[in-house]
Amino acid sequence: MLPPCEPVAIRDEIQRILDALSEHVPPPSALTDPGADDTALAALAQALNDALDALAQCLQAPASALRGASGADLDRLGDHAVDLLARLAEAAFEAGHAEHARDLRCMILALACCVVRGDGEISHLQPVVDAAADLASREGEPARIRVLHQMTDDIVRGLEARLSGAAPDSARFQLWRGLLINRAIIATRTLEPELMVPAFDALLEELPADAPAFFREGMRRMDAQQYPPAVREVMRLYHDVRGAGERLH
Repeated sequence: MLPPCEPVAIRDEIQRILDALSEHVPPPSALTDPGADDTALAALAQALNDALDALAQCLQAPASALRGASGADLDRLGDHAVDLLARLAEAAFEAGHAEHARDLRCMILALACCVVRGDGEISHLQPVVDAAADLASREGEPARIRVLHQMTDDIVRGLEARLSGAAPDSARFQLWRGLLINRAIIATRTLEPELMVPAFDALLEELPADAPAFFREGMRRMDAQQYPPAVREVMRLYHDVRGAGERLH
C-alpha cells in the first residue's frame, strides 16, 4: 500500500493492484460494451509504465544534471505520471472497481514524494492533496502512519518555497492548506509529539484562520479516542494558544 518512493517499486505496486482488479468479475456496465473498460485500463497502465520507466532513468542522472535541463524533464515527467495515475484510478472507478481505484489514488502520494526527493516539482497537485487526505483517514498501523508522515512531510518541504505565502483566495493557497492540514492530522496519528510540534507550528504560522477549528476538533478527538497523555498535552497546549501565531517553544 505504501511502496518505497522510487519509480520501479511504485510501478510494481500499481501492477499488483491491477492484477487484483482483473481477478474480479466484470461489472454489469461492461456487458453492453465488452472489453471497453479493460482496454481503457490497459492503455493507461501501459502509458504509465512507460512514464515511470522514463522517470526512473531521469532520476539516475547526476545531481548536477537534475538542476539543469534534466531538472525540467523531471518536473515534466512527474506531472505526466501523476496525471496518468489519476486517470487510471478514475478509469478503475468508472469500471466499477471503487476500492482498487482508491488504492491507485493513494499511489499518487508515493509518486509525488519520489519526484520531490529528486529535487523536482509537482504542478499537478490536486490529486496529491486528495491522496494525502485519503491515506490520512485510512491508515491505522503506527509503522505505516510514520512512513506516511515522512512522505507527506517531504512533499510539504519540497513545495514550501513555491506555495508558502500564496494569496488566501488563490488556488495555490488551497492546495498548500490541504497539504499542511493533512500533514498535521497524520502527525497526530503517529502519536509522536516531536512530529506534531513542527506540523502544528506550521498551522499557526501559515494558516492562522484554520488553526482554531483544527485544534478544537483535535481536542474533541483526544477525549473521544483516548489518546496517550503526552499526545493530549501537546494538543492541549496548542489548543490553548490557537490563533496566536506564535511558536510554543
